[in-house]
Amino acid sequence: SKRESFVGLKAAQVAAEKAFKKAKITPDKIDVANVHDCFTIAELMAMEDIGFCGRGEAYKLVEEGQTYIGGKIPINVDGGLKAKGHPIGATGTSMIYSLTKQLRGEYIKSNQAPIKHGYALAHNVGGTGHYAYITILSRK
Repeated sequence: SKRESFVGLKAAQVAAEKAFKKAKITPDKIDVANVHDCFTIAELMAMEDIGFCGRGEAYKLVEEGQTYIGGKIPINVDGGLKAKGHPIGATGTSMIYSLTKQLRGEYIKSNQAPIKHGYALAHNVGGTGHYAYITILSRK
């Protein structure tokens, strides 16, 4: 394989860098995120690719509860793709809908993330990982 790494997706790293640059923010300004978790490892890889933590450190965020409501960066509080049956073609729309409700404070009360900075992030992957998309949403 010509992949630089088997524990990350270069396309996601590049997409994240471009999205943060365009939005003029850094990963620590994201209040809530939905990432492409087609497999368990994919969620951890996404956290690292996006820049929520360093390489090899995503498991610590999970162990410490930092990806839960009230944590540093709540991730997939809607249950993620697998909880929806991963409806290919509709996953991106579902992510954006969920994050929009979060930013508006209209999400299910028990799963509403604290919105401090007013930003949410959706990360989606297509094909074999050669296509990745980062969408940063803002309350502004």
